[in-house]
Amino acid sequence: MTTSDAIAAALFRARVAADTRGAQIIQTTEVSRADREILLATGWLQEIIRGWYMLVRPDVATGDTAAWYTNFWDFARIYLEHRFGKDYCMSAESSLDLHVDNPIVPKQVIVIVKQGTGLRTLKHDTSLMIYADPNNFPAEITQKNGINMMSLPYALCKAAPTYFQNHPRDAELALRSIKTPDEISRLIIRYNLKTAAARIIGAYQFLNDMSMAETIKNDLATVGILISPSNPFEQAAPLLKTTRLKSPCAGRIQAMWAEARNTVINHFPKPSSLPKNPAEYLHKVDEIYQFDAYNSLSIEGYQVTNELISRVQSKQWDPGKNEYDYNMKNAMAARGYYDAFQQVKFCIAKILDGENAALVVKENLQKWFQKLFGPSVNAGIVPAESLFGYRNDRVFIRNSRHSPPPKEAVADAMETFFDCLSKEPHPGVNAVLGHYFFVFIHPYMDGNGRIGRFLMNALLASGGYPWTVIRVENRSKYIATLENTHNQFDITEFTEFIKSEMKQRHNKL
Repeated sequence: MTTSDAIAAALFRARVAADTRGAQIIQTTEVSRADREILLATGWLQEIIRGWYMLVRPDVATGDTAAWYTNFWDFARIYLEHRFGKDYCMSAESSLDLHVDNPIVPKQVIVIVKQGTGLRTLKHDTSLMIYADPNNFPAEITQKNGINMMSLPYALCKAAPTYFQNHPRDAELALRSIKTPDEISRLIIRYNLKTAAARIIGAYQFLNDMSMAETIKNDLATVGILISPSNPFEQAAPLLKTTRLKSPCAGRIQAMWAEARNTVINHFPKPSSLPKNPAEYLHKVDEIYQFDAYNSLSIEGYQVTNELISRVQSKQWDPGKNEYDYNMKNAMAARGYYDAFQQVKFCIAKILDGENAALVVKENLQKWFQKLFGPSVNAGIVPAESLFGYRNDRVFIRNSRHSPPPKEAVADAMETFFDCLSKEPHPGVNAVLGHYFFVFIHPYMDGNGRIGRFLMNALLASGGYPWTVIRVENRSKYIATLENTHNQFDITEFTEFIKSEMKQRHNKL
């Protein structure tokens, strides 16, 4: 058997083992030693902890975290069930992270078990903290994606007061995700959780959900439990005005937008009126096209020269005749970018003519995407059905702890996104947060960065701002700034970055 045959056979057997769990996780007993050594040596396996591996592509760069973040929760589910069966449960705080679809892969997950305390240090600064508490093992357990966790009302009652102070956005999302007050009342009565009751009722009062607060309080009084509410939050006001959520993801976007908008206003230049000469503005947009296309495509890793962009712009390219076009993928990307750019410019003309910018973007976003990938569809590089609707699979951002919403949540997320755009009066806020949240949601399998920058520039035009190019020389800072914002959610750094790029000579219209 040749080396390539041996690798292929070993990989086939490993994938069969992994597929039994619907994940890329393999336990050492599931593959032979010979197969394991071949796959480790050729880069198809990476060790997580002793005896546990994940299947990866061998071309993944050393230090790339994407594969691990993609597999983190699958590993947690499989490992914990392997060790503890059903006798484990996420802590209250870790349960709440799952309930509210926290998009950040946690550095540490805390797990309660009946026996078997220990710390499991995992890849890329993550860990499982496992501690035994048989006398206080959670009484209300449910599952999400196969992982044992406390039910939402039980987790809210069991969460420490510091959770509401340190994670106010997630606490608010969790409280607003409770459908009816009896979900809380019954648990408090069943387990005599008086201290938690004071905290929960006080929290609902703070959120201005007086119906929930009063009903829970009256329910408890009916059975002789008298409560003096105490507000566990430290912030001045709630982030959301609504009392109920369409989904945790939609609520998260609304809350984050409300949290961030004043920061953008304080750090971004003030908008001006629409340009008095729209034709001149659009002419300067045309002039910046080549510089913009080179930088935007290069940020995404395409090997595109200015000469190729120029020939695409002038429609003097032919993949069958020109040596520059042998790399079909790059040529199709350049052609698609040109077509999409023209569609964006058409939309900017409408905005400069006084049409509502948020509505123009909403009505044309899908057209931008179709223009961007139309040439790739025609060349057979991507399937035609991918041009319609949002993504239908999971997507992950390389080297990011942030996981975009699952495919089932994208439609709600985008509806909320457009709603935020339509209600926002400040064009600078719309441009900066529009770019950020579009990338946060990642509604497509590909093209999110390019379309996010198109979206930013269409919205910048509505405030009289210049077309702004994110330069490839600042790619690392751009990506790092987005990642920092995902992890800490302080929009200041990202706002300042966009502002600094807008001031560059090539960006002045």
